[in-house]
Amino acid sequence: MTTETSTSTGRVPLQRPYRPPRKRGTTSIWRRGLSGRATFVIGVASSATLVAVWHLLSATALVSPLLLPPPLRVAETFWQFLTAEYLGETLVGHTAASMTIVAGGWLLGGLVGLPLGILIGWSDRVRWLVFPLFQLLRPVPPLAWIPLAIVWLGIGDPARIFVVFLSAVVPWTINSMAAVSSVDPLLIRAARTLGAGDGSILRRVVIHTATPTLVAGARIALGNAWTTLIAAELLAASAGLGFVALNASQTLSSDILLVSMGIIGVLGALFSAILRGVGRAVAPWAKEA
Repeated sequence: MTTETSTSTGRVPLQRPYRPPRKRGTTSIWRRGLSGRATFVIGVASSATLVAVWHLLSATALVSPLLLPPPLRVAETFWQFLTAEYLGETLVGHTAASMTIVAGGWLLGGLVGLPLGILIGWSDRVRWLVFPLFQLLRPVPPLAWIPLAIVWLGIGDPARIFVVFLSAVVPWTINSMAAVSSVDPLLIRAARTLGAGDGSILRRVVIHTATPTLVAGARIALGNAWTTLIAAELLAASAGLGFVALNASQTLSSDILLVSMGIIGVLGALFSAILRGVGRAVAPWAKEA
C-alpha cells in the first residue's frame, strides 16, 4: 500500500510496510490470564501427571524402590506417621517443633530486617553507616554461621532459631529497603508542600505506598526460613521435620524422607498463600505477584 504527500517539487510516493489486520477475539489465553478455577484445575492436572509418572517409574523398575518408593507406599507411610510415633514424636509433634523454629526465626528476622530496611531506604545517613556492613555480611550463607551459633547459643532451640533468622533477615531487609527507595519522589514532595513532617510522610505516604513490596518481602523471607529448616535442625535436634528427614536419609528410609519433604513443601505453600491473602487485604490496589 502506498500513499502520496505533496512537496514543493511535486508528489513523492511514500512506502508503508504492510500490516495484516488484527483478528478480534483471538487473544492468547496466556495474555488474558486464567481464572482462579482454571488455575486450580491446571494445578491438579499437573500434580496428577507427576504422580502418574512417578508411579510408572516405580512400577516398571526403572528406578529402585529403595531410591524412589511408589506413591502408595509413601501414602501408607504418611498415614502410619499420623498415628504412630517416629523418633519419639508423631507427625503432629515433629511439625509443631519445626513450625516453632521457622516462626521464631522468621518473626525475629522481621523485627530486625523490616525497620532496618525501611531506615536504610529512607535515611541517607543510616544507609552510609549500615549498608556497607550489611553488604559485607549478606553473602555469608546461614550454614557458615552454625559453628558460631553453637559457641554462642549452644545446641538448643535458640541456636536453630538463630540460623533460620539469618536466612530470613536478608530478604526482609532488602525488600524493605527497595520498597521505600522505589516510592515516587513526587509524592514525598507533594506531602512536604502540604506541610507534612518527615515522620508523617514516612508513616502515611512511604510505608503505605510500599506495603505490597513489604508483604512480598515477608513471603520471600518465609520461603527462605523453610528452606533453611533442615540445616538448622542439624544442631542436635530431637524433633522436627528436618530432623526426621536427616535421620531418614541416613537409614535410607526414602518413604519417610519423601513424607517429611512433602509436608515441608505443603506448609511452605500454605503459609505463602496466607501471606498473599494478607497482601490482598492490606493493599487491594496492588497487582498480585
